[in-house]
Amino acid sequence: MNRKTKQLLTANNELEKELTAENNRAMTDIVVYLRAANITEYQQELLRRDITEMVLAGQRRGDAMEEVIGADYKAFCDAVLSEVPERTGRQRLLSAVGSACLYVDILAVIWLVFGAVGWLLGEGAWPWLTVTAGNLVALAAILAASIGLVEYICKNSFAENLGKSKAIPVLLVLLVAALVAGSVLLREVVVFRLHFFLAAGLVAALYALHRFLEEKAD
Repeated sequence: MNRKTKQLLTANNELEKELTAENNRAMTDIVVYLRAANITEYQQELLRRDITEMVLAGQRRGDAMEEVIGADYKAFCDAVLSEVPERTGRQRLLSAVGSACLYVDILAVIWLVFGAVGWLLGEGAWPWLTVTAGNLVALAAILAASIGLVEYICKNSFAENLGKSKAIPVLLVLLVAALVAGSVLLREVVVFRLHFFLAAGLVAALYALHRFLEEKAD
């Protein structure tokens, strides 16, 4: 997310504070739905601002949100999105790689913390970190489940029975199964070892790469 988008996001957050609690809940569903749209983050925030201003104008007149944008919020969003140019293939690729860098980075930080705790407890040999096949399976499983879960929730933000959906429990069960399989069956299969400070440097580099790619994708 570049600086221009961040500034607009901050302004939108402030603008939404003027909404009533009911309108704010509905706008949250709209914003979540927009996050799954194939448009840039800046375009998402532009649409968010325009819709919020429409709702606020109606709110000041005493009109309900349904009277301003219609009762079918999803249809309204789809109609608005149809007028916005989609991201190019290059933008989608940059955004996907940038997001993957961030997800991996977060998991790598957790891995580093656990590695440091392990050393304090007398496990492993300082300053080397062991990467097992189980670690890699767990990484892939967490990434797949996280991306799938976020995508599903965003695309179904208007669904009344989202909490009762079978898709979410299935994803969680698959995630747990992969984690168990990785930790039990593959924990002793060493793939490579990394020096702690090299691993820390890679974590920093991944975050920098994430910021760079997100900047270019927006």
